[in-house]
Order: sequence, then C-alpha cells, then structure tokens
Amino acid sequence: MHASSVTLKADSGFTLVELVIVIVILGILSVVAAPKFINLKSDAHRSVLNGVRGAISSGNQLVYSKAVLQGKERQAVADVQLGGSLGSAVLTYGHIPSSLPVSQKASTKNIDSAAVYESITQILALDAEHLKDESSVATRQWGIYIEGGSDKFVNFVPRGLSVDSECHLQYTGINGEGEAVMLTLIDNGC
Repeated sequence: MHASSVTLKADSGFTLVELVIVIVILGILSVVAAPKFINLKSDAHRSVLNGVRGAISSGNQLVYSKAVLQGKERQAVADVQLGGSLGSAVLTYGHIPSSLPVSQKASTKNIDSAAVYESITQILALDAEHLKDESSVATRQWGIYIEGGSDKFVNFVPRGLSVDSECHLQYTGINGEGEAVMLTLIDNGC
C-alpha cells in the first residue's frame, strides 16, 4: 500500500469579515482624527495672535522703561529715543500708541494714523502693511488697521486675513493718564 500524504494549503487572502472590520476601523479613525487636522489652521492663527500679544506686552515694557529713563512717561505724546540703530518712536504716556492726542484749546484732535503705524512697526519690528479698511487682506506677515474716533484702536491681522474675518488682535493704547493698555483677541473667525 502506498501511503499518501495530503498537505493542506493555508489560504493567504483575507476573508470578507476581516476586510469589513478593517474598513470600519479606518472609518472610525478618520472621523476621530479628521477634525483635529482640520482645526490646525485655526490653532495656528490663534498661536500667532498670542505671539504678537506677547510681543506687544514686551515691547510696551521696554519702551516704557526707555520713556522713564528719559523722563517722558507722563507726556501725552513724546518722541522717545529707542537706542542704537533703532532711532526713535512716538509714545503716548510711555506706551505704544493706538492714537496720538494733541491738545488744542481744550479740544483734542488726532494726528494721522500713519504716525501711529510707523511707531508700532518701529517698536515691534514687524513685517507689516498699513491696511486701508476692514476688508483689506494682509499680504505681508501682518496687516495693521487703525480704526476708531478719538479712542482709536489698532487691529493686528495675520497674513491672508482681514479685520472682517474676525481673527485678529485688537490693541487699545493709553489715551489718558491712569488708563491701561488693553489687548483683546478676536478669534470667532479663526
């Protein structure tokens, strides 16, 4: 008698059940992971805005100390020497301006917003452009839009956005003795 040996071959493919399970797992992972990747741009905009918030706070502390050393921290408008090759900048009560009040016979008028823009970019060393209105989109690293009446405020807008996009930092400087600097993050549209 001949002994025959039977070898069973193992199937090397996947069963339908295994494929369905893998597809379900991939679907669950994509539903959980996709929102995290989609929100990265919003988180990046918020981080950039928080970074400029820190730069403004630090810049204000540094220029205030310069103003104190020069005895100009109590002046409504003062030209303060920043030192070295930085030149000078116009400050209001020793801080980065959002407007420049000038008294004229009990009335207050504001100097051109270009002077405010120049002081801000000089102090903070920003790659910025002066935006003409709220719908203007920043094409450089930062767009700076100055708005308001007698109490002006400055909007810092990241590249690719406008003030209308509601993703910017709003800075209100000191316009009178005893006031405080205000930094407000507007992030509804980030």
